[in-house]
Amino acid sequence: AVTGGAPANPPDGYTWDDISYTIGGFGWKMRFIDKEGYIITGPPGTRGDAAAAEGYVNQYNFANETAHKDAGWVPYQLGKEKPYNCGSCHTTGYNPEGHQDDLPGMIGTWAFPGIQCEECHGPGSLHAENPYGVSVRVETSSELCGQCHRRGDPAHINAENGVQEHHEQYEDLFNSKHFALSCVTCHDPHASALYSDPKVNPNKSIRQTCDTCHWQNAKYQKTDKHTSVACTDCHMPPMAKSAWYNADTLTGDVHSHQFSINTDPTAPQLTEDGENVMPYLTLETACQHCHNGTDNSAQDLDTLAKMAEGYHDPANAFQP
Repeated sequence: AVTGGAPANPPDGYTWDDISYTIGGFGWKMRFIDKEGYIITGPPGTRGDAAAAEGYVNQYNFANETAHKDAGWVPYQLGKEKPYNCGSCHTTGYNPEGHQDDLPGMIGTWAFPGIQCEECHGPGSLHAENPYGVSVRVETSSELCGQCHRRGDPAHINAENGVQEHHEQYEDLFNSKHFALSCVTCHDPHASALYSDPKVNPNKSIRQTCDTCHWQNAKYQKTDKHTSVACTDCHMPPMAKSAWYNADTLTGDVHSHQFSINTDPTAPQLTEDGENVMPYLTLETACQHCHNGTDNSAQDLDTLAKMAEGYHDPANAFQP
């Protein structure tokens, strides 16, 4: 489905009749697959021709208020031949053999598009026939979610072009102080974090908020100026990129799951080679994505370090 009716049309030169599938379109971005099963990377008839695709835009990014980005078209892998090999995490009942719908660009086949019940709970036909006699698998470990919400070795959080890559929630959690928690400790996997009825799902899929465990941290703060700021604003900043990243405000469109903040103003967010993210949040990431002179007053790292040190220590808490 196309969120909010946008985009009205696929990439320039194509009609909806030329599109076999779309990737995404839920809340971040949308890519388009042609009638042969390849991701569109250029004008019609130019697959694999980088020169012919120069200046083309083929990925639609949805608006992101936090990153100060309007909806719009951007280039993606222009001129490359891009088969669809994303089925293992975007479909249910995936089989790496064969070609879905006999389309040559489709790597593998699947039973259902999108993630449905059986992708997490396993085959359910016997349960459907005898719901009281046959139970479905209920696994609540973060490793289950991590089959897709990761990029590789969980000990390393990947970065590209100076920005953390998306779908690395498992790597974040694995390298954090919350590594022993399960994703479903905080998240309801059956509720949407983006689209939900506030009367039915006021917390947008969040089962437990931070103050369930960290009530003392929520109570004691160094300044009264942050009492309306959510824990996640500082401890889960939007630092990774799926569609948009605003370098001016150090803001991406995917929230970090590392939680811990390194208050050393000289601490780097990336490794020296720029290929990995350090296992903590820096003051730049945690603080300056708000204190950047656009969203709030600009603050230098030394000033932020003084404020951040012992921020939740009861001895430093402001007295109302």
